[in-house]
Amino acid sequence: MNILGLMQSAHYLIMNALLYPVMGLLLFLVVAVLFISGNFVSEFVYRRKRHPGGDRHCEKLAGRVSKNILQAQHEAAAEKVKDYLEESIGQSRSMRDFLSDFARLVADGRDNLEIRAEKVLQQYEIRTSEALDKSRVMIRIGPMLGLMGTLIPMGPALLALTKGDLTQMANGLIIAFGTTVSGLTIGVLAYVISVARERWYVQDMRDMEYIVDLTLGNVDRHTQSAGNGQEPGATVLPMSRG
Repeated sequence: MNILGLMQSAHYLIMNALLYPVMGLLLFLVVAVLFISGNFVSEFVYRRKRHPGGDRHCEKLAGRVSKNILQAQHEAAAEKVKDYLEESIGQSRSMRDFLSDFARLVADGRDNLEIRAEKVLQQYEIRTSEALDKSRVMIRIGPMLGLMGTLIPMGPALLALTKGDLTQMANGLIIAFGTTVSGLTIGVLAYVISVARERWYVQDMRDMEYIVDLTLGNVDRHTQSAGNGQEPGATVLPMSRG
């Protein structure tokens, strides 16, 4: 019994069985990365409309909201956030969703506001990570499948060369080079999208945290000043986050 021959035959069957699934997955990933690229371009164009001075707008919003919270006008504070949401231009989808959630937070009252706001921020961190995971997976999977699609048809192509069947060898090489190009294209596009979106989402999270920290910092500062019988100062400092 030729064990080596059986092992070679088994690997040859596995290799041939994987060719079509690998090619199918590569085609699926090419379509997926093109779809993601379209969304990326649309998001890029929308973010380009963002006005400068975003930090000043965040500070103004936090000042108005904290003032209403201190006066126990929670519905009015929520309306301030909604007005800012309608007037803002170039805000990302995640930032707009956060402002809607933040409006609901302040409308529910001051009790445990810091804890509830922290939970919302954590949810958006998870949501951001999940959004980036799609392109991160493609960065790894695309070139891997491209390499598999390159190596699998090379065996039959070399075998055809030994038999003098140039047509079959050419077909195998075409598949090998085509899958290589597809895999690298997926990896390059996914990498560019992932790098740009990671920078965008980090900025979004900083803006979210800045709004929450300024709002809660204003509320705490005014509360402490009122408890000590002192006039609140004019300087507003964001709370430090761990």
